[in-house]
Amino acid sequence: MYENGEKKRVVAKLSASFTERLFSIFTFTRLGLRMGIHAAQPLCDGRILVVLKRRFVLIDQDGSSRVVDRVHRGNKPASKALCQIPDGTVLYGEYFLNKNREIPVALYRTENPVLGFRKIFEFSAGEVRHIHFVQWDPFEACLWMGTGDADAECNLFKSTDTGESWSRIGGGSQDWRAVGVIFTTGALFWGTDAGSDADLTPNYIIRFDRITHELSKIQRIQGPCHGSGVLSDGTMFISTGVEGGKNELDASAHLWASRDGYKWREVYARPKKKWPHIVQFGVMRIPPGTETTDALHFNALALRGAAETWYSGTLYIEES
Repeated sequence: MYENGEKKRVVAKLSASFTERLFSIFTFTRLGLRMGIHAAQPLCDGRILVVLKRRFVLIDQDGSSRVVDRVHRGNKPASKALCQIPDGTVLYGEYFLNKNREIPVALYRTENPVLGFRKIFEFSAGEVRHIHFVQWDPFEACLWMGTGDADAECNLFKSTDTGESWSRIGGGSQDWRAVGVIFTTGALFWGTDAGSDADLTPNYIIRFDRITHELSKIQRIQGPCHGSGVLSDGTMFISTGVEGGKNELDASAHLWASRDGYKWREVYARPKKKWPHIVQFGVMRIPPGTETTDALHFNALALRGAAETWYSGTLYIEES
């Protein structure tokens, strides 16, 4: 694993207020105030849809940019809750504090980002706290959505009509609480996200069988999962985070890898910086699109020696 030292080129310059520019100078305030770029989704037509705090910005092929919509509630979608499907349609699910579950939680869609997003589905207040992920499944050609956070709110849903309607596939416990899933021909994999609110509930890597819908706990992991992805060769990765919960086995973020989904090995770890958890959990986030490359890319946040650092490289997993 190595930090990417390749020369970068400017794709576009995004406008920001004086306050944003000021507080973005320092990593501590940038992370704590949720400044900066949270997601960048390349679109089928060559443009890029970028998520900044509370707004969507579209970058055209010539590098010009414009705000096309606002994040309707909250600061941003979760890391795997912005999704483009093969026909170019883009969806995002709402993620905001919603501590008292008094606010409905919605899913939005657009066929053209210039026109903005429209609400296509909504959970009633109290059904779920927020949406953790919305992902396209290339094997079944459908969408999957995950929600959290309390046991009854942790559910896995499936849609075959680009998000207009959803079928609940399973849920009801922390085993179904995921921030993203990995797709294979026979199963879905995820790391559970039983966070600091889950008391002593342990976290596991889960296998969900597509045919039987059976859940299997494959591997105990050190803390709540904050990242997941699969490479073009089928190698899967799941990362744990540090939230300060009673169920965490240590104060480090860990990266796990597997070639077959049954045997997992820890391949990397780094301790969390001694920052308040409210500023930023210690995490390794794996962006969408890893299935198109043979190199792993992830973003380390609030980790010792890597407060806000992109890593890329190749990991070799020893066979035994």
